[in-house]
Order: sequence, then C-alpha cells, then structure tokens
Amino acid sequence: MIQNKRDLGGLETEDGKRIKPRCLIRSAHLYQATGADLDGIATIIDLRTPGERSQAPDQTCGREYLPLPVFTDEQAGISHETEISKQLLPEMTDLYRQVVIECADSFGKILRAIMEHDYSKGAVLWHCTEGKDRCGLTSALILESLGVSREAIMEDYLKTNLVNLPKAIRAHDRLLPTHGKEMAEAAYKAYIADESYLRAAWGAMGENYISGKLGIDMEMIRKFRTVILE
Repeated sequence: MIQNKRDLGGLETEDGKRIKPRCLIRSAHLYQATGADLDGIATIIDLRTPGERSQAPDQTCGREYLPLPVFTDEQAGISHETEISKQLLPEMTDLYRQVVIECADSFGKILRAIMEHDYSKGAVLWHCTEGKDRCGLTSALILESLGVSREAIMEDYLKTNLVNLPKAIRAHDRLLPTHGKEMAEAAYKAYIADESYLRAAWGAMGENYISGKLGIDMEMIRKFRTVILE
C-alpha cells in the first residue's frame, strides 16, 4: 500500500492544456508497495537520504530505481520527515526557504530526470517519506514548469492533508502529555501541509528559479510540455 499517492494527470495549465494521466505520479514512501500499487509505473525516483532508504527500503517490484536525495543525511535536520526527536522542531516556513536555497543542485537533477524520462515505457513516480515536503516541492516545480498556475499548484499541495491531518492530530495528542504544548504544536505543524510553507519557498526562489537557479533550459521544458500535455 502506498500512502499520499496521486496522479497529477488532469491538472490544467494556464493556456488551457491538461497534463496527461498516468505520466506523473507523486507519493509517500514505497516500503509497503506491491506490484499492483506500481502498475503502469516505469521509474521510481527516491528523494530520501541514504539513511532513510536503508531504514525503510522501497519495494520497487522490478521498476527502474533512481535514488536522487534532495539532501544528505548530514543535512537531514532541514526535514521533519524522521522520527520526532526530543528537540523542538524548526519553523516549517524557515525549512522550506532553506531547502530551495541550499538544495537547488539536487532539485535540478531531479527535474532533469523527470523531464528526460521515456514516457513511452510508463509513468515516473517520485516520493519522499510523507510525500509532503521534498515531494511537494518537486511536484510544485514540475507543475510550474508545465505552466500550471500557482493557485492550482497550491490546491494540489494541500491535498496531502487528506492523509496527513489525522497523523498530525495523533502526533500532537501523543506528545502533549510528555513533551508539552510547544513540542506538540511543532509536531502538528511538521506533519501538515500549510499554505504558508509553500509560499515561503516561492518567496525564497525569486524570479526564474527553474531556468536560472536550477539550470533547466527552455528547450528542455518545451520538449517536456510536448510529451506531457494534451
């Protein structure tokens, strides 16, 4: 079973085109995935650190597997997607700003892998642990490169709460008696997708982040749009 999995197919671009179904899939980890869960998927891109991958290895079921971590284990403090520690979790808006600034090279590699994928073989799926932060930012960048409006990108990003809101409530209620209100609220914020997080990342990106900071040229984007849009 794969949690927080969804096909980006059907989302509309600002010029009236739509993303083809069964091409772009995003999700949480694949530790419990089955062959049926991965039906139609040709390539898996794992955005997690080596440490995370070793603790909960993907069940790839014979699919092409590309480990492309957004950051290293040493940098893992900029993600909440580990077991809740005794230390107070950082502010999520700060984390999103930090990730897009410090991990631009990684995002460039990830976007190239998605854009250069051979879609005649099947879909590409990318994931992190919860399918929220690293996966959410990757999805936002891919959708923006395709010409989807930021309003629609935000709407898709917030769909993660259909899965993660119950987790956030459980984490809050579990930590409140033993770790106090501040830690419980920080854990809650770490599990949910919030509009302020993604807007903080957009603010840190500035202008021309995809073509300028990530080095994705317009010809690659044009070819990607030709393949993915209908």
